[in-house]
Amino acid sequence: MRKLLFLLVIMMAAGGVLGLLMRQDSGYVLIAFNGVTIETSFWVLLVAMIATLFVMSWVKRILFITLRPSNSIAKVTDNLAQKRASRNAIRGLLELVGGNWNRAEKLLTNSADRVPYPLINYIGAAYAASEQEEHERSKSLLRSAHKSTPEAEFAIGFAQSQLQIKQEHYEGALASLLRLHKLKPKHRQVVKMLVAVYTKLKDWDALLALTPTLKKDGIFDEDNMLDLERNAFLALLDKIKFRNKLGQSSKELVAEVESLWNKLDTLSQDDRMRQLYAQTLIHFGDDAKAEHFIRQSLNQKWSEKLIYEYANIQQGNLKKRLTNCEGWLKKEPASANLYLVSGRLSQAMMLWGKAKDYYEQALSLDGQSEALAELSRLLEAMGDSKASQDLMMINLNQASNQLKPLPLPSH
Repeated sequence: MRKLLFLLVIMMAAGGVLGLLMRQDSGYVLIAFNGVTIETSFWVLLVAMIATLFVMSWVKRILFITLRPSNSIAKVTDNLAQKRASRNAIRGLLELVGGNWNRAEKLLTNSADRVPYPLINYIGAAYAASEQEEHERSKSLLRSAHKSTPEAEFAIGFAQSQLQIKQEHYEGALASLLRLHKLKPKHRQVVKMLVAVYTKLKDWDALLALTPTLKKDGIFDEDNMLDLERNAFLALLDKIKFRNKLGQSSKELVAEVESLWNKLDTLSQDDRMRQLYAQTLIHFGDDAKAEHFIRQSLNQKWSEKLIYEYANIQQGNLKKRLTNCEGWLKKEPASANLYLVSGRLSQAMMLWGKAKDYYEQALSLDGQSEALAELSRLLEAMGDSKASQDLMMINLNQASNQLKPLPLPSH
């Protein structure tokens, strides 16, 4: 404010001085050239010269703007275009989130050339094209993304693999994911997507190779890990059993099953998988490993399913197995299956009275048909036909109670 006031004072003083000079002597100027004569006062000539300089200054600016468009009008125009493109890019992303695929693709594609980061536009447009089932156009947009930002190989490859999985192009997705995995081996989402693709392709061996990484990095929780290992174990076990049917040595296959089980250590938490593993060892004739596995496993964690297989072992020391069962009865006195197995082992050793007692105890805990049938057969062989028939009637009545109510003929 002071500067402005000071400037006004100076201008007024200068104006006053010039006014006095003009009143004292207006001056006289004569210009003659080529027969043309111009007469004027000095002050008029001075004002004309100042005005001419001012006009020339503006002409110079206009010429500079016209001859250097990059620094002037074109620059202003370009800035406006960039702002408009940025607004369209934001609108395109909002349309993408809102599910308006066609509008999103157009806005993002048309504004890609004028925004600072066209990569985002092209990837977003590729997603929008994919949602419209325009897969070739989606691929073309990803190629444009790579051309605009070659250094963003991982981001582009990640988007590509997601689109390939969505389109169920699992072989192509696998190739893309393997490249990404090589670039960033510890990327959690890439590993998860690899698991999904391997599962779809039923490449259980490759999936098996990933399990150490999944466990070490905690990528899956225990439930998901168990489900994953369960599916892999069942699929690979089917292949092993098929090779057994083709005549491959059982000894070799048992070693392979054992190695597979040890790798998939989460399966030891699942009772059904423990039972299946024991059944497989028995099926391939390795009773010694089956007995050892069942015994060690039950000592760590009791399982009604697993103890059932203990009586299915054909070879080995019966007395030792019965002793083990009687030891477990002290810890698991409410296990109906344990009494059933103890009865079968006793019967195999021709200990008829002990077998009868164990079967009766199994029936008292759970009226299961197997214990009832075993006891009925044993009593019949021991000469107690009436008791055997009474048990068979009980079994028949139990079975009748499970029948659906249907009309019967009257007498």
